[in-house]
Amino acid sequence: MITNTQILCTLSPELKSGFFSPDSNPADFLFFDIETTGLSPKNSRVFLIGMLFQKENSKDFELCQLLAESGEDKEEIRLLEAFYCIASSRKYLIHFNGSSFDIPYLLHRSQKLQVTPSFEKMEQIDLYRELLRMPCFFRQMPGHRQKDFESLVSYPRKDQLSGKEMIKFYQNYVKSPSKELLRLLLLHNSDDLKGMISLLNLGNLRQLLNQEYTIEQTEEVTETDLNGTPLRKLLFTLQLNHSVSALLSASLPFCYITVRNHKVKIKMPLYEGTLKYYYPDYQNYYYLPYEEEAVHKSVAQFLDKSRREKAKAHNCCKKVSGCFVYAPGSPSLPLLQEQYTSRERYALWPFETSSPQALYSFIHGILKTAITKK
Repeated sequence: MITNTQILCTLSPELKSGFFSPDSNPADFLFFDIETTGLSPKNSRVFLIGMLFQKENSKDFELCQLLAESGEDKEEIRLLEAFYCIASSRKYLIHFNGSSFDIPYLLHRSQKLQVTPSFEKMEQIDLYRELLRMPCFFRQMPGHRQKDFESLVSYPRKDQLSGKEMIKFYQNYVKSPSKELLRLLLLHNSDDLKGMISLLNLGNLRQLLNQEYTIEQTEEVTETDLNGTPLRKLLFTLQLNHSVSALLSASLPFCYITVRNHKVKIKMPLYEGTLKYYYPDYQNYYYLPYEEEAVHKSVAQFLDKSRREKAKAHNCCKKVSGCFVYAPGSPSLPLLQEQYTSRERYALWPFETSSPQALYSFIHGILKTAITKK
C-alpha cells in the first residue's frame, strides 16, 4: 500500500460554511473520496481512498491518500483498516454523493472482507444532497456532478480523467507501475477532495434560509415587456453576512433572485386589481349579499334583517382594490386572496405597516418558498 501525504495551508475561511453548525470543530472533520475498479462492490474493489483532515495540534490540513499496489484482498483490507483507523477519531464524515455510492460500497466490501467499519456512528454531511436542498439555484445546470458544481465557483481542476479512464490507468499501473501513472491517479483523487472544499462556500446560501442578512433597500421599479408595456415591480436588496463566491440566479413565477458576493437582489411583480380579505372570526360577522361583503355584528345590527345573514367562513370577507404582491409563508401582514379556496396569498402594497419585523417575515417567506421549491 502506498501512502501519499501533502500538507495544505489553513482552510479556516472555507470551513466557515453554512453546511456546518457554528460550534463545530474543524478538527472533527474528515473529508473523503474513494476510487474503485467498478460500480458494483460485488465484482469490483476499492483501490484508492483519499482523505482531508486537520493535523493534530495544528490549523493546517493534511491530504492523505492510500493506494492499493495490487488487486489482492489483503491489500484492500490494509486500505480499509487504515481508513477506518483515521476515521475513528473524527465526528463528521463529509463527502459528495457518498450516501448513494461511497458509503454503501465501503460497507459491502468491508462485510465481504470481514473488516469492521468505524464510521457508522459518525454524523455524515453529503454536500451533494445539501446543495440539492436549495434546488432553485441549481436546476438550470446541465448536470449535478461534482465537476458541474465546481464550475460555479471556478475551481481550477487540473485532472482530466474520467471514471472509466481511472480504472484503465489503475489496471495498467498494477501491471507496470510508473511515476506518471501514479501521479495521474493521485491527481484525480486529490482534485476531487480539493474541489469538495471549494464547494463549501456555496453553503453560505443557507444564510438566506436562516435570516442571516440585512435588508438594505426596498424600492419600486418600472420595467417594460416585449410589447413596451410598463410593468411595476418590487426590488429588495439584501446584504449577506458572509460572501458567496459565485454568481447565481433563480427564476420563479413570483420572483427573480440573484446572488453575487455579499449582495442578494429579489425582484417581484406587482399586481393591480381587487382581492378579498377573509376575517378569521366569522362568527362575529354578518354577510351582506348585495354588497358581497361582510360587516361586523356591531355594524350589522343597524341594517335591515332582509339585507344581512349570518356570515360563514367562505363569505366572511371584504373587498380590497389596489396593488398587491405575492406573499407566501406566514408574514406578519394582512393577507388577501382571490377566493376562499385560493391557495395563493397576497399583501397590499405599500405594506400597511412600517414594522421591520413585518418586512423581514415577508422576505423570509419569499426566500424559503423560492429556495426550497422543487
